Amino acid sequence: MLIVVLDTNAVHRDPWLTRDVAPKLIQLAASEVCEIVYPQVVIKELTRQRIESAREALDSAAAGVEQMGAAGINVAETVTLLQNAHDRIESDIDNAFVEVLAKPGVRDVPVPEVKTTDLLGRDLGRRRPFLEIEQGKTRKSLGFRDVLIWESVLEVLQTSNSGDTVLFVTFDGGFIADDKKSLHADLLEDLDGFGIPRERIRLARGVPEAISLIEDLVADTVSQPSDHAPETMSPSRTPDDAQGERSAVSEGAPAPDEPELPAVEDLDDTAPGGNPVEIAVDELKQDRPGVSRAALVEAATDALYGLVNEDVSEQLAYGGDYEYPSFVKFTVPLPEGGTIAAIDQTTEFSFKESEQSADVLVGTAEAVITIEGGLYRGDWFEVEGAVSISGQLSDHYLDASAEVEVEVRVEIDIEGGETNVLDIVLEDLPTPPVNGADQLEFDFFDVDQPDAGDERPSDESEAVADRRGETSG
Repeated sequence: MLIVVLDTNAVHRDPWLTRDVAPKLIQLAASEVCEIVYPQVVIKELTRQRIESAREALDSAAAGVEQMGAAGINVAETVTLLQNAHDRIESDIDNAFVEVLAKPGVRDVPVPEVKTTDLLGRDLGRRRPFLEIEQGKTRKSLGFRDVLIWESVLEVLQTSNSGDTVLFVTFDGGFIADDKKSLHADLLEDLDGFGIPRERIRLARGVPEAISLIEDLVADTVSQPSDHAPETMSPSRTPDDAQGERSAVSEGAPAPDEPELPAVEDLDDTAPGGNPVEIAVDELKQDRPGVSRAALVEAATDALYGLVNEDVSEQLAYGGDYEYPSFVKFTVPLPEGGTIAAIDQTTEFSFKESEQSADVLVGTAEAVITIEGGLYRGDWFEVEGAVSISGQLSDHYLDASAEVEVEVRVEIDIEGGETNVLDIVLEDLPTPPVNGADQLEFDFFDVDQPDAGDERPSDESEAVADRRGETSG
């Protein structure tokens, strides 16, 4: 069994797994492909976050109502409605968690019982998930709730079957190593102390990566029981073809047979696709070592989350000009830039062959990035609504943050069966095309002409027919 344990920061934007790709994880759990576990510590943290967020929105609305009252408008009924809404918030949030925990394959685990002396020893020993930060001239320790979440993970590992694998979904600095690709060594040492094999736990830095790992592990177990070899990309399939096959396996359907390629001698040089150059390229692809989709996802995810703490401010470039870093192709909301404080991937990576090279695959996904930085007070009115203010850095600068939805594009070289990231860029999401069918059509007449009324079609159907050139006179 695959057990997916959720950390707070992995689902803070979607506590009940109802948005983006999260419903797919719910479906996998309902199909008994995996099990989803909410630590009670996480539920309590998420509940507080949602209550505070709702209270801030309510306070903002109440301030607006007070201004209306000051203008002489009777707002008594509105005030009562707002207060009633406030009273329902906590129960509504609790009910939402009751509903998600009632779904097949989803459960919670209680707050673990940990000795105070053990917590103290871990804190004083500066062992993760405890973190020490500098604030002014003093150092402060953080991570009490993170320790309880990690203890919940250990509890799941100890009480589950020895063959079960736990996917811990988190990108919290208290849990991950400096390379942002694995769990911190302190946590791995905890596993050793309990006699838990390290291979029983895997790190997923978001729900999309967790889904990819689940599908890869399921495909490895179900479709290849003889040798358990990881699935690789053959020249006749794209990585997304393999993704579809794994989805079929996870839903209980048999994986489709791999199509056979025609022999090179059977190809007609005059027929489409029979060009000698294309044949040569195809032969090279046939001889190319395969690359598993899981390896592609891992490489792309490493590149994406490796951008955390990167600067997105304009920098002095060659020639004396100021330019944004090469990966910044999106609109930066803070005038003076800042750093990427958090990344929340919202869709799975899809891959296609690069137009420039058959040995390069391009992975795309969508993500929400959080940028933190200083905002000059004089710029506040220009970006009001686009950024959030959390404090004051100095007399002239505010501590600001903003969320930006971006499209992620990662180029990966797969020559030799390896995955080497060549480039990564974050771009503005493409603007959805305008559907012409949704456009209203209008007829314009020259009202200055005295006989304009006589020339107008007698009814609407004739007017439409005239525009389409369908009337015969």
